[in-house]
Amino acid sequence: MTVNMIMTFDCYGTLIDWLSGAKKAFLNLYPDHKDKVDAFIKYWGEKDWELVKSGVYKPYREILAIGFKYALERIGLEYDEDVIVKLTYSIYDWEPFPDVKEALEALLERDVELGIISNTDRDFIMKSIENIGVEFKHVIVAEDIKIYKPDPRVFIRARELLPKTKWIHVSSYPQYDIIPAIEAGVDTILLDRYDLEDEVKELGVPVIKDINDLVKFT
Repeated sequence: MTVNMIMTFDCYGTLIDWLSGAKKAFLNLYPDHKDKVDAFIKYWGEKDWELVKSGVYKPYREILAIGFKYALERIGLEYDEDVIVKLTYSIYDWEPFPDVKEALEALLERDVELGIISNTDRDFIMKSIENIGVEFKHVIVAEDIKIYKPDPRVFIRARELLPKTKWIHVSSYPQYDIIPAIEAGVDTILLDRYDLEDEVKELGVPVIKDINDLVKFT
């Protein structure tokens, strides 16, 4: 059967509300430190970016563990391995943004094949797909290709794996996804959940605030 169009997505932060999920996991473990949750997220994000940009592949669960340990140390909280395991595997419980399922179902009704390109391990992404509750025909994760975004080779490799048809990649992150995808020659859309439109202003990237607007591109 001929594929008319594929729309791939970044997962965490674009489809899955990782920020709420991670904050909830932190507060479950450190209920008396609500004042430190934002700093925890900040330092974890910094370490994650450093590690995925390094060009050295290691399983994402290891990157998560390193990032969580770094963040807890930076904010002066004690931890043991049980805490790190609970933070790492809280990803299984992270939920999609409320607008995601309906919007993706509308794309499926337009015969758009859905895909995910994610900096993660396959068991994590399969649980997240279950939480989203729609079918993704194409799933490409760092565990399979041994490369992390923002390396443009992620999207070059994805082009080799996906059917040869119209393809658009959607993300809420210019640095992780939009810019390297453009470098790889991939059409992109910024779903601007975090007011980052200025980062792509000179690139001619379509920007939407509402995920339901994706149907206009099909």
